[in-house]
Amino acid sequence: MLMLPELLIIATAFAVLLVDLFIAERQRGHLVLLALAGVLAALVALVTITPDTGALFGGRFTMDPLAWWLKLTLLAAAAVTLTLAQPMLATHKQAPTLGAGSEFMTLLLFNLAGMLMLPSTRDLVFFYVALELATIPLFLLTAWRRESLSSEAGLKYVLMGALSSALMLYGLGILYGVGRTMNLDLIGRNLFPSPPVIMAIAMVFAGLGFKLTLVPFHMWAPEVYQGAPTPVTAWLSVASKAAGLSALMLLTYRVFPRLLPQWGLYLALLATVTMTAGNLAAITQTNIKRFMAFSAISQAGYLIMGFLGAGPNGPASMVFYLMVYAVTNLAVFAVIALHHQQTGREDITSYRGLSQTNPILALTMMVGLFGLAGIPPLSGFVGKFFLFSVASKAGYNWLVGIAAVNSTISLYYYLRIIRQMYIEAPDPELPKLTTPRLLGTALAVTTLASVTLGLVPWVFESVRFSAAVWLEAMPK
Repeated sequence: MLMLPELLIIATAFAVLLVDLFIAERQRGHLVLLALAGVLAALVALVTITPDTGALFGGRFTMDPLAWWLKLTLLAAAAVTLTLAQPMLATHKQAPTLGAGSEFMTLLLFNLAGMLMLPSTRDLVFFYVALELATIPLFLLTAWRRESLSSEAGLKYVLMGALSSALMLYGLGILYGVGRTMNLDLIGRNLFPSPPVIMAIAMVFAGLGFKLTLVPFHMWAPEVYQGAPTPVTAWLSVASKAAGLSALMLLTYRVFPRLLPQWGLYLALLATVTMTAGNLAAITQTNIKRFMAFSAISQAGYLIMGFLGAGPNGPASMVFYLMVYAVTNLAVFAVIALHHQQTGREDITSYRGLSQTNPILALTMMVGLFGLAGIPPLSGFVGKFFLFSVASKAGYNWLVGIAAVNSTISLYYYLRIIRQMYIEAPDPELPKLTTPRLLGTALAVTTLASVTLGLVPWVFESVRFSAAVWLEAMPK
């Protein structure tokens, strides 16, 4: 069944709430295993429907090869996020929260369900409902702890999210008025360059730029990343980008395909400003989560370079880089979550001497940071190589040069953390970190994936083949 993964996630969300009614409070930490089992079941279901393509609800929901890769990335990221959250939900020594662990996991699962539906939507109303389901639960998850910083982050996120949703909804309303239909394919056939269409495109890009943390729509990210619980920050850094990219690719290639060649210079300038601003701001950060926020902003600048390419290489390079970024970023956040859980500190200097007290965690962190910087032969280098190749073939060699300089700058600030771990002496006041078995498994899987994705050539070739099939099925 084409919608089986989404249905399994929704059923798991209700099951977590129901089981919570019949278990003792001290056993609530075990609900993570139930939620994790549901996500893994959805992952298995997704793998089993790999050959299937088709449509449901009169064509409003479709399954295609490229959506399969996006859903695979989201489900894998959700599984890792649940393992990161397990220590936080199991302990009772945390700051007061908005609810028990079951509500946390239910919101996360409903959020995941919206994100899974997003790349399969073909109807304007379905698209907006899925996008809001992929956004609104994040507001509550950000403000999960009722401490001042978490509440403040949640409030800022709500205000900025409401503004971006309003802009995008107004833009979608213009598209409906011009296209005279809710069907995305038919809207694309009816659109021609005109002032209302240009205004609609600008508003849609502003709304989705918020989710992708593109400059100047990135202002929410540093405060939200710092104030949210660390597992939520990890999920937000990956899932929000995946949802934003899914939506932007869907509209760009399905609704605006005839207008895309005219945007090349503007997209190149947007990528330049985003990666440069993120890299320069990251240099001065002292809080590790704010640091990762500006790192995520810079990564978004690299990501959208794929829109400059013609043919399947553009979408394939973006989806592949999203997969690489997801596993690499989650590997780094796994160490950050474990460190914060056991030390209560988030400053970069608190990682001093980690290689001496816990060499495995330090190695994992170093591999993840080098992957984000794009050091060969890690998969981050391979992902950036494909994106840079797309921009170069499109004639934007100056953008490739700027991106290469920005990658060099990013290496400097990633090395700041590695220096703390491998050169500075350990802080005697900090406890020695211990790795729970479940979290250790997530660390091993994400680190292995971040290393091997770039070394196994059939992964990108499979994504590229899926992108070619996806583009071939586009309405002409």
